Amino acid sequence: MSIFRHDTLGSWTRGGQAIVHNVRMTTQVFYQTFLASVIIWVGGIIWYGLEKSSDYERFVLMKLGQAMVMGDTVPGNVTPILFKTLAGREYWTTPRDILESGIAHETLAAFETYLLHGAALSGLFALAMLFWAWFYFTRMGRGLGSNQFLRGARFGTVRQIRRALRWQKRGSLAIGGVPVPHAFEPEHILICGAPGTGKTNLIIKMLDGVRKTKRRAIIYDTAGTFVEKFYRPGTDILLNPLDARADAWAPWVDVPRDYHYDQIAESTIPDKTGDPFWAKAARGTLVAVMRKLARQERTLVSILLDTLLRSKLKELAAFAAGTDASAFISIEGERTSAGIQAELASVMRSFSYLDDTDDGLSIRDWVANERDDSWLFITVKADQLPSLRPLITVWLDIAISAIMSLEPDQDRRLYCVIDELPSLQKLPSLSDFLARARKYGGCGILGFQSYPQLEATYGIQDAAAITGYCSTWVALRANDTPTARHVSENLGQVEQVEANEGMSYGVNDMRDGVNLSRMQVTRPLVMHTEVTNLPNLVGYLRFGRSLPVVRFIDSYNKLPSIAVAFAERIAPPVRLSPQLDGEGAPTKTASKRGARPTRRKTSSSSHATAEIPPEQEEAGFGGVDAPAPNAVMPRNDGESQAPPVPPPLELFGKPAGFRLSQHARHDGARNRATPA
Repeated sequence: MSIFRHDTLGSWTRGGQAIVHNVRMTTQVFYQTFLASVIIWVGGIIWYGLEKSSDYERFVLMKLGQAMVMGDTVPGNVTPILFKTLAGREYWTTPRDILESGIAHETLAAFETYLLHGAALSGLFALAMLFWAWFYFTRMGRGLGSNQFLRGARFGTVRQIRRALRWQKRGSLAIGGVPVPHAFEPEHILICGAPGTGKTNLIIKMLDGVRKTKRRAIIYDTAGTFVEKFYRPGTDILLNPLDARADAWAPWVDVPRDYHYDQIAESTIPDKTGDPFWAKAARGTLVAVMRKLARQERTLVSILLDTLLRSKLKELAAFAAGTDASAFISIEGERTSAGIQAELASVMRSFSYLDDTDDGLSIRDWVANERDDSWLFITVKADQLPSLRPLITVWLDIAISAIMSLEPDQDRRLYCVIDELPSLQKLPSLSDFLARARKYGGCGILGFQSYPQLEATYGIQDAAAITGYCSTWVALRANDTPTARHVSENLGQVEQVEANEGMSYGVNDMRDGVNLSRMQVTRPLVMHTEVTNLPNLVGYLRFGRSLPVVRFIDSYNKLPSIAVAFAERIAPPVRLSPQLDGEGAPTKTASKRGARPTRRKTSSSSHATAEIPPEQEEAGFGGVDAPAPNAVMPRNDGESQAPPVPPPLELFGKPAGFRLSQHARHDGARNRATPA
């Protein structure tokens, strides 16, 4: 521990020792480099002079040196020196005669020219060597002071990754200026970021690419932002029972197979902590009631809600008799049956916002229809989410499961954008969609703000599986440590050789020194604190597939708004009350609460509907058989009871020739479906 750790004198001493030591080392490097350059320069001059001179010139220069040495050593020395001419004739002469001869002056002048030329050329070479030494020393020092990558994840630049992907077929999406290859899209994209970090901005830019390539998309919009930028009235489809522009939907339209009832029940009633019996019993009851209502051709939401939620226990037990629900609903198990009804009431209230219609949009048929570039918007406002969460979960679960009912097609692209994934109930088909949708062309784009929130909805294992199914990760700032740690772990680790530098100093110069050591370590490529400190619109992009992790900087989108985010519906849901006209045919009349706007189309013909009587068993569910489908039961306002009519013809428990027409959006009904 330093004795000068916190005071001014200690800091001054420490800084002065470090600076003086660095100056001394820098001076030493400069001196040695300059000395080496001078040696190279002088050596170059000598080499150039000797290389340019002839043998006779070098002989004369040698004799001149001998004459100068002999003349200076012994003044007046007359000792002869053997000399020879250019022709090769040898003779003896004195040192004085050699020094004063013309051949000596010519030789010295020639060597002077050689040395000047050599000095210039050698100087340029020495200067070049000096600069080379500068860059070489700098590069060597930077290499010794930096980390050496061995294996694992690594960083790259946007330019590097774009160069690496230039031979890949380009898809519809781009993230932070990096185009997403066509083959990467069905391997799904996960976007993690706290509120305000730019997650929605990234999705808008990706959807702009989808719109430009005329691809289809299923979009879950919690704020109306995507509707504002992309919704096209008359072309796109919007589902939200509280929006005036929404299309009508009924659950029986999306059950072409008997097992689809179970899917709707599972997505409507999620698993809860504690005893799983209540959720399973509520699902079984819902499935049985929906099946029986379909056999009776009483496929209206109001009848479903009246049967499940508003009927007395005796009436519900009578209706459930002879179905699978009889194992859960019975007079003998009054407390259990009441608990099941309470469980149903807690999740089925979102269905009360739906219109009574037998002419609704089929989500499955829309997914199968690939003739246009329409988009399906499933929207909700923040204050509507608690009421509509089960219904929205059902819609999204039907949509993503319908993708896997298509024929395999590697070139198909149907984008499923679910921002704020934890805001929904658990989507039962999501894990299967992420695992198998690749060969059907399904492309998932999932977004969430907090990983613990995702774990709370899906559980620890399912949440880890969902994030693991997504090959492309986009990590923006996370405000909580668990999410930041999860992002850091999934961006990867790096094994590298790290350089550590230390300095020692003291009174004696021998104690001054710098120690440089290198050691192999494994550490996260991005620390979780780096994730929590990211600015807005800045994040990390991980493709995997041996590609580097990129730190990108995004910009705000400049797309204009083309629609309103939410058009509030004033009128209450339509409730159909079948009555007999003059010819005996059933007609539909709206309830006293008002009728739906014209955007929500209803059919000109209706299936018979009925409401559960409040008390009378003989008028409602006195036995196994259902009441007459055209019967109108007494109401609290004193309405009279219409005469009952026979139930519809059934063959082996199935209605004969019963079909539901689909929502006609252009030129008549696009298709028809029959509930199982």
